[in-house]
Amino acid sequence: MLTLPTMSQVIAWFGWGHGVGALAGISAILTVVVIVAPVIAGLLLYGLERAQVELIGQVNRDFAYFFVNFVTFPGTFVHEMAHLCFGVITGAEVNEICMFESGHGQLGHISYYARGPWFIRAVQHALIGVAPTVVGFTLGYFLLRYIFSGGHSVLEYIGLWYLVISLIDHSTMSDSDLEGYFQGVWIFILPLFLLFFGLGYF
Repeated sequence: MLTLPTMSQVIAWFGWGHGVGALAGISAILTVVVIVAPVIAGLLLYGLERAQVELIGQVNRDFAYFFVNFVTFPGTFVHEMAHLCFGVITGAEVNEICMFESGHGQLGHISYYARGPWFIRAVQHALIGVAPTVVGFTLGYFLLRYIFSGGHSVLEYIGLWYLVISLIDHSTMSDSDLEGYFQGVWIFILPLFLLFFGLGYF
């Protein structure tokens, strides 16, 4: 079971003491970590996806791209549905959702219109952009826990690992996802900083 360290443990790791300046510095670092963590996670997944392409490409390059883009379609479905769910939850107006770009051989997309006050629109941009990585990692975590719990048949293992690979290939943020994320994620900087500072102070 994955457990996160307490704020007291984090402060102890830094060894900067419990003064206001130390807490502010640690809170600032943790805020940056939380902001960039989805991007780094997405880059790691992208690296695994490229490794698949290179490995399968040793046999046939075209099939490698076909496998990553289309054979792992469940990952595309999760990616776009994550956008949709976060869009609906945050109150954005979802105009279109598509699993494949007709006639272009590309993957899906979602079109939405941010609405509400400026801070709500910022939240919508950030959360809709980061949704595939958050949902992909969450589902992947529980899938791996289920896989390693054991007791599955060969066919079940094949199916479960297929789903894991599908998530790996499609849980990264696209360029437009990253653009939306950074367009709105700044709204979380101060709340995150105050949260970490409060956890360390009180």
